[in-house]
Amino acid sequence: MKFLTILKQSVKAIMSNKVRSFLTVLGIIIGIGSVIGLMSLGAGVKASISEQINSLGSTNLTITSGVTAYSKGSYMSSDDASKAQQNSSAMLGSVETLTQNDLTELTKISKDLVENVAGYVSSPVIFKVNDEEQRQTLIGVSSQYFALYDLKLASGNGLDASDSKNIVLGSQLATDTFGNTSAIGQKISIMETEFTVVGVLEAQEESNFSNPNLQAYISDADAFKIFDSKNYNGIVAKATSEKTVDSAKAELETVLLRSHKIDDKDLADFTVTSSKDLLSTIDTVMSMLTSFLAGIAAISLLVGGIGIMNIMLVSVTERTREIGLRKALGAKTSDILIQFMTEAVVLTIIGGVLGMTFGYTIGIVAGKFLDFSAVITLDSVLLAVGISSFIGIVFGIYPAARAARLNPIDALRYE
Repeated sequence: MKFLTILKQSVKAIMSNKVRSFLTVLGIIIGIGSVIGLMSLGAGVKASISEQINSLGSTNLTITSGVTAYSKGSYMSSDDASKAQQNSSAMLGSVETLTQNDLTELTKISKDLVENVAGYVSSPVIFKVNDEEQRQTLIGVSSQYFALYDLKLASGNGLDASDSKNIVLGSQLATDTFGNTSAIGQKISIMETEFTVVGVLEAQEESNFSNPNLQAYISDADAFKIFDSKNYNGIVAKATSEKTVDSAKAELETVLLRSHKIDDKDLADFTVTSSKDLLSTIDTVMSMLTSFLAGIAAISLLVGGIGIMNIMLVSVTERTREIGLRKALGAKTSDILIQFMTEAVVLTIIGGVLGMTFGYTIGIVAGKFLDFSAVITLDSVLLAVGISSFIGIVFGIYPAARAARLNPIDALRYE
């Protein structure tokens, strides 16, 4: 009951000066709002990216080719890499190292681990249709690529290993190029080679990573001729389930190390990445960035705390006679201390609640403009409440202690 009485007196004292109380907690509102807003935006970005990565396939494993040529002590797996290093001792070079033989070896992995493997080689090229030119992304794919990514045909046929000079278009690319006219049977000239459109894909869900609707596909054999290359840019493998992803990844690495005649895994000239690896990296980067921005925003909380201490000191000065009268009537030093501490904590909690509302609004509004949903997490709410209470206690201690130490006789005589 005693605490409730003190709480009521604290609220009454705060409400007696509404404007001053609001200005006092404004720094807390801005600080908490900024922290909550930034954390919710960071969580929203993380969730959006995670969703896009998962849309690529949670069981897909991507093998990227390349060896980095460093100026000192680097491992070179090909003559091209050595030449790149000789050209410039400080240059970082990338060499494509995934061969057609690698793809063949990977297809031999047990179907209990990997159900599908496909290679791809891609590059932006100039399409020429009826004397009109346009730049598009051309992807040379092995026969299992469409099945692996579940790319379905809206019309026509797909590609197989025996295809020569045939091309499949994404739905939007077909519409942009040929309008309402059927694309099937149309001719497209690419780097002085004429291709025939044999199929058009169904509209696919696009992401920030790729848009199949705007891409064109030819067989990998044709792509090697067009790009004057014998190697793949990358190989994609699909594990049988999420439970076998780690085992499949280890097996893929083992097969490729054997194929490339490399004994030390640290010297591998390829990288096998799963969706889980990407999510882990993104989570780490986003957490660091969000914490950094939230730390900057938290500076305003320090300013807000100093503001609360100043106003509480003013309040102690204004209420000196009141403190003296209460002590003369029997109030203990601890009662006065608790009274002013409670007022400081109540002020900061009010600021924290308003700050959370402000931060939530910031997240929602910013998310609308940035085209993703802000996510308010329990951690951010608990952090806001905890920081608010901590600031109230820390910056309320000195004014409360000063009020509690006042001599009742001197306080009563204060003018």
